Amino acid sequence: MIMKISGFDMEIDINNEKTNILLISDSKLFGRICFDLTRNNDENIVFVLDNKIVNTKDILIISDIMNFDINNKMIISKLYNQMSNDLISDSDIENEIKKHYIEIVKKIYDEVDNYNVDININEELDFIKLFKMMGVEIHNSYDCLINKIIDLLEIYFELCNQTIVFINILNYFSNEEINEILKYIGYKKISVLFLENSYNKDVYFENKYVIDDEFYDYIVHNNKK
Repeated sequence: MIMKISGFDMEIDINNEKTNILLISDSKLFGRICFDLTRNNDENIVFVLDNKIVNTKDILIISDIMNFDINNKMIISKLYNQMSNDLISDSDIENEIKKHYIEIVKKIYDEVDNYNVDININEELDFIKLFKMMGVEIHNSYDCLINKIIDLLEIYFELCNQTIVFINILNYFSNEEINEILKYIGYKKISVLFLENSYNKDVYFENKYVIDDEFYDYIVHNNKK
C-alpha cells in the first residue's frame, strides 16, 4: 500500500514486511493531514495498491486509541458473518444447532396454545439474528492499553485484513511496549503506519518517513531493531 500526500514527492510505502512511521514536524501540516484522514478526504491524500486507488474509507484510521470501540458496527458485522459462514460450512454443527432451535420453536408453540391467539414464528434459523439476540461481542475489558492494541491488531488481522494508520499513539507506550507492538505487527505481517507529530523513543523503525519543519520530505531506512 502506497500513501501519497499532495504537495510532496515522497511515496510512503506502508509495507507489511517492515515497520513504518511517518513523522510530520510542522503542527499545522500534521493537523491538516490528520483532519483529511479522519474525514476520508481523498483530494489531499491518496492510497494506491497495485496501481489502483484505494478509497480512504477502506483504510482503518485510529486517532483516539483510548476510546476506540473494538465492538464497532463494522467489526461486529464481519464477526457475525464469519461465524455464520463457519457454522454453515460444518454441516454437523449446523444441524445440531438447528435441531435445538426447532425444539425451542416447538416449546414456544406449546406455550402459545394456552392463549387464544394466533402467532407466526420464523422456523428458519438465521445465525446472524441469533448472534444479535445473544449479544455476541468481543471481550473488551483491559487492564492496560497495550493489551487493547494487541487485541485490536489481532481482530483486524483475522476479520478485515485492512491497512491501519495509528495517529499519535506512541507516547502512550514505553520503549519495551513499542518493541512488543512492532514484533507482533511483524509476526502477523500487518500493514501498519504510525503517524506522529514528534518521536523521541529509542525504538527504530525500518522505514522512517519524515516531513520536517522546512517541509523537506525524506526517507530513512534503518535495519536496526
